[in-house]
Amino acid sequence: MKITAKITMILISLAFSMAMHAQDAIVYDYRLDEKALNDNKNPIPYEIRNSELFGKTINVFGASRARNHLREITDTWHCKLAQKYHMLYRNYARNNCCIAFDRRRERWSAPINEFYEDMDTCDYILLIGGHSDAEQIIKGKGTVEEFEEGFAKLIRGFIKKAPSSKIAVFTPWKIATPPYPDIIRIMIEQCRNFAVPVYDCSTQSGIYVWEMEFARRYFHTYQDNTHLNAKGHDLFFNKAEKFMLGL
Repeated sequence: MKITAKITMILISLAFSMAMHAQDAIVYDYRLDEKALNDNKNPIPYEIRNSELFGKTINVFGASRARNHLREITDTWHCKLAQKYHMLYRNYARNNCCIAFDRRRERWSAPINEFYEDMDTCDYILLIGGHSDAEQIIKGKGTVEEFEEGFAKLIRGFIKKAPSSKIAVFTPWKIATPPYPDIIRIMIEQCRNFAVPVYDCSTQSGIYVWEMEFARRYFHTYQDNTHLNAKGHDLFFNKAEKFMLGL
């Protein structure tokens, strides 16, 4: 009987923060129940409990960089942020999807500026993007001008859909190959036009995609210029956390 009870408690504990599918999102619920909130034996640190992030809901959009490709979403800095601040975390990212370009004919995804409307209500919207759009332009399947129009459409749509939500945008890493510099410039300029906070990962992240030894240590592979591994996400965490706390 005691063994059965212990197994039941373990299963309940695991289920509390396990991933669930809600529409097209992967969901992790790290919020605390009333008992945990008032547990004097395990008090919540002051800086956590009094943070703007504490107990809030965050919706994440992007492609494989936000979805973490074939690795666990729980390895990402944004999921770790949600866990640290006991948030409800929803990841709507889709591998190989773009902000502005439709890839359904390639059996991938509609652009984010079309499917974002399906999201549930939230306190924070996090957009991590630009890489897939740049690659489509490189392949001749889109233009910089079309990206600018599509990106503005998405930001405008976020504001209309969730006017009370705080929006944060993260640009691609520093990649010299065209059109990456233009993609980054457009994201920064358009975010400023809409008064949306933007983190320029090409100049502020400390992520050196062009350095092979760095890539071997912090990316999925040394040839990868997009996807951080778990160590890479840990490396970037403090900078991203500081930015998110300042929204």
